[in-house]
Formats: sequence, structure tokens, C-alpha cells
Amino acid sequence: MKRDYLALFCGLLVVTGVAISPQVNGQSEIPTEKLVGVLRTLNTAEVVYHTGTGRFASREEMVTFLRTQGILSQLPIDLENPRPYELAVTTSPDGMHYQITLKRTSDMNDKSTWCKTAVFSDDAGVIFLGTGLGCEQPTR
Repeated sequence: MKRDYLALFCGLLVVTGVAISPQVNGQSEIPTEKLVGVLRTLNTAEVVYHTGTGRFASREEMVTFLRTQGILSQLPIDLENPRPYELAVTTSPDGMHYQITLKRTSDMNDKSTWCKTAVFSDDAGVIFLGTGLGCEQPTR
């Protein structure tokens, strides 16, 4: 069963184009489609992790899990040092729920930094796009 989930996980990486994307660390902007791809990968990895452990992974556990699976280096963003992005993975105390946020760091003195697209998801698996209030809506 674990092997089936891992095969699905690897297949998802290829389908979303994440596996063939170059590593980006410190570049100014990652396209929204790639951010969504990273969230898809993280959602799938959470399901695989949950299947094996009976609970969802924290940020640190997820980074370690992706590294041991050989997937961490294939993502278009360095999740160990995602600057200028921030990655937050929050799990409930019992490990039965999680929320993930991937967004650009914002500067309260620079409104242009508020309007970068952020991606959000949780254990329901739905991925949301968002920007700060007063910003134009993200386009598809």
C-alpha cells in the first residue's frame, strides 16, 4: 500500500512539472503555477506521511520526509531556506489536521510586497490562492 502511494506521489511530481523545474533560491518571483505545484506535492506528501505514521507531519518532519524520499531537491523552491518565501505547516495537537501556507515575505512599509500571490491548503486538500486586501485579484 505504501508503495502505491509513493508511486502516486512521484507521478504527481511529474504531472505538475515540479520534478523538472530548476532549483530556485533567492530569485525574485516564482510563478503561481509552480507555487500551486509545491502545495500539491506537500498535500500528497502529507497523505503519504499520514498513511505511514497515523498523523500528519509538522514543517520539520515534512522537510525531513521529502529529503529522505529524494523529492526535496526536485522542488522549484528550497523548503529548508525558502527566502524570499515563507513556509508554514501547522498541525493540530493530535496530528489529525494540518494547514500549509506558502507566501512571499511582506514588508509593512512596502505595499507592493503585500500583493504577491500566496497559496494555502489544509487536510481537505483544496488549494487556495490569495493576496492582501486592496490588491488586484490573482489571475489564472
